[in-house]
Amino acid sequence: MKAIALFSSIVFTFFSIEGKATNKPFDQLYTQLQDSLDMQDLKSAKKSAEVIVDIYQDHPMSPEVYFQLASLYLKEGEYEAAFEAVELYLKKDATLRFYEEAYKIKLEVAHRYSKGFKKHIAGLRVLPKWMPAQEEAMDIYDEIQAAVPRSDLAAEALYAKAALQLHLQDYKGSLDSFQIFLKKFGQHALAPHAHIKIGDIYVVNTKAQQNDDSFLALERLNYQRFKDNFPSDPRLRIAEGQMKNIEEMLADGMFEIAAYYKRTKRYDAALLYYTQVIQSYPKSVVAHKAVNTVQYLREKYSDLKDKYPVEDLEIIVDVVEELPDIIQDQTDQKVR
Repeated sequence: MKAIALFSSIVFTFFSIEGKATNKPFDQLYTQLQDSLDMQDLKSAKKSAEVIVDIYQDHPMSPEVYFQLASLYLKEGEYEAAFEAVELYLKKDATLRFYEEAYKIKLEVAHRYSKGFKKHIAGLRVLPKWMPAQEEAMDIYDEIQAAVPRSDLAAEALYAKAALQLHLQDYKGSLDSFQIFLKKFGQHALAPHAHIKIGDIYVVNTKAQQNDDSFLALERLNYQRFKDNFPSDPRLRIAEGQMKNIEEMLADGMFEIAAYYKRTKRYDAALLYYTQVIQSYPKSVVAHKAVNTVQYLREKYSDLKDKYPVEDLEIIVDVVEELPDIIQDQTDQKVR
């Protein structure tokens, strides 16, 4: 808090010497500010606004000037100063005339922080911008949700928080946030993106735990909800691809177990796992690879001929024969 106070004093007294020297009345300074804004002279507008908030902090019109100053700082990329100015506006304006617009400024600042904008060390403008601000972005996103809970701003803030958590590889926190988003804003324009992001998390989790098929069930549920709410959304194909990706990873994990048993000459167990690959994930590329091995084991070892029957194995064989040559070559090479 001391750093913030010190930062504030630097920001709002930067032009104080000039302001006090001219000692212009508020009305004249305010008119200069509005004229500069009308002429899109942002540099002069910012200078006039800084003088006003330095000399006339308690004037009834000062909250509006703080808000205009925050907007000017935002346009110039001075995000720390913009956040400080809008904070002062919210504290000073009893009418909160620009309440939602103020939180739009906060949201934009949070977006900049989340994208890697660095803050001045200790909040001092004379020091370099080295301080990461992504954790502060999280706090701002939470604040916006509390301040305007059922607005588009809240939806965007919650989605942005979830996306930032995902970027920081906080998969559990991100998943929780995206699920809360869908519960609150299931029909929002960002909802399809949330479904896709959830699918991304399930893919990552499956890659880390390749023998855990619970994420496939969760992704199928996520896909079904996506399809129910947005039946014609073209991004459903992305979600289908995510399910396919998870299935391939699970099938590959099961295939590797089967291959291990085959290498160690435990052919009964190997056959069991190869047939499970085919039965559980019949449309996977790995299942096509397993078919050749199942046929090989049954032909070579007579005691395995009738074990672990697979329904429609002939159909799967036909599918393999119809695959492009390059996939068939990979299948032949993978027989273990």
